[in-house]
Amino acid sequence: MIASLSGVLEHKDGSRAIINVGGLGFECLMSTGSLLALGSVGSVVRAETLLLFKNDTLALYGFASVEERALFESLTSVSGVGAKYALAILSAYAPAELTQIIQTSDAARLTAVSGIGKKTAQRILLELQGSLDALLDGGGGPPAPAGSAEAEAALALEAMGFSRPEIALALSGAAQSGELPSDASEIIRLALKMLG
Repeated sequence: MIASLSGVLEHKDGSRAIINVGGLGFECLMSTGSLLALGSVGSVVRAETLLLFKNDTLALYGFASVEERALFESLTSVSGVGAKYALAILSAYAPAELTQIIQTSDAARLTAVSGIGKKTAQRILLELQGSLDALLDGGGGPPAPAGSAEAEAALALEAMGFSRPEIALALSGAAQSGELPSDASEIIRLALKMLG
């Protein structure tokens, strides 16, 4: 996976930027806020990225922050919200503002985004509310110590193809259902139940 890019900004318009990294131009689809945060053409820039494969096409998405990338991944995990609509939401609202909208169940502000109807807004609020700490890498507490059973389980789940926000949500849900087992394989089993 291409997790980030650092290079010279060659071009940007209303929805994308082209970042030259070692002679290769990477096209990144981005929110309006992330494009503004990049700076001017010709400057050295850095963007967090996410490579998605859908309908036989690869698309690289760029973000101004890890938090924005986590929100994008979470939004696209909601049924009916594809990458296009997730970018539209993130163009309308900065990550902190979107977090507040979700925490306060403000469906009216979500439906103000073109293409987001009442049912989709309600699905976003239902699926993401109460899990924002985990989505934004807070997890509701400190990260699991390296080498712990929880950290080992998280690495195994990531190797299975689950995203970090999904893993954080699953581990958080498993912890709320009772004390986490001390064995990584048991934690993985519990997390897979949450994810499945």
